[in-house]
Amino acid sequence: MTRELAILVAAGQPLEQALVTLSAGTGPVPAMAAQVLARVRAGASLSTALEEQGPVFPKLYVNMVRAGESSGTLDVVLERLADLRERGEKTREMVVSAMLYPAILIVVSLASVFLLLTFVVPQFETIFKDAGAALPTPTAIVIAIGRFCQDYGWMVGLAVVAAVIVVRRVLTQPGPRLAWDRAALRLPLIGPLVRTLATARFCRTLSTLVGNGVDLPSAIALSRDVVSNSAVAAAMETVITGVRQGRGLADPLAEIGLFPPLAVQMLRVGEETGRIDMTSAHIAEAYERKLEAAIKRLVTLVEPALIIILGLAVGGIVMSILLAVISINDLAF
Repeated sequence: MTRELAILVAAGQPLEQALVTLSAGTGPVPAMAAQVLARVRAGASLSTALEEQGPVFPKLYVNMVRAGESSGTLDVVLERLADLRERGEKTREMVVSAMLYPAILIVVSLASVFLLLTFVVPQFETIFKDAGAALPTPTAIVIAIGRFCQDYGWMVGLAVVAAVIVVRRVLTQPGPRLAWDRAALRLPLIGPLVRTLATARFCRTLSTLVGNGVDLPSAIALSRDVVSNSAVAAAMETVITGVRQGRGLADPLAEIGLFPPLAVQMLRVGEETGRIDMTSAHIAEAYERKLEAAIKRLVTLVEPALIIILGLAVGGIVMSILLAVISINDLAF
């Protein structure tokens, strides 16, 4: 909706007529446009009408539209908002798509091992019992695991699902979520990715807000809302306080120690030259590229590691069966 509205307003169409155009047809977007149109016709501003839609339009979105209405640059603001949302969606899709193949590989690996333990191994157990030979320890362990999976596999599956549901609910609470996000920042591979993502999102949003005339403390507060890590978002309160005390942006950012030193230094230069908006945009672009490269490297490491683990698991099961077969053959001769 944002991109289409920006195009129509930039083309010179009055706001009300642009909303009429967007409300034509069926579906969630036309229905939402019709609701906004009704409020605008009733005398409400566009920002107020959007705010009344609830969480569909976050504070950042509403405040930027309000700033555009005040400055008479609504078309420019809508264009920048569309760019911001599309870049955010692109980053999210990049992360999801990069993690999709490893996730599928994990599921296939677990399913393969489970099938071996529950369907293949039990068939050999019967053969070994008929032979009446003592089984090698590795074979006995694998058969015991297979028997456990047959008898209690469904319980393990339910327990895993229940644990996932419980963890997700617990992480909706501020305290546990903050502890989880702080732990994520300290992880060897995940921590740098989280920091890079937070830097890219924060700087991208800050650039858009400051470029549209939003004062720096408000821009930081709104930019904090798009940072997915609650530990980083909580630390930004210290930055906002420092900016309001006249200490600038770079020094408080350096003190919290969560943003890359190079990014902080570039923001310091942006402050000194009065071009925070442009500098933030360049930082965002740099760290978006860095994030993409880091995710590709991580996936490149994860894929062979998962394949090796799967090979070891399957190979271990097969070798345990072969040991038993060899021991039975030795007894036969």
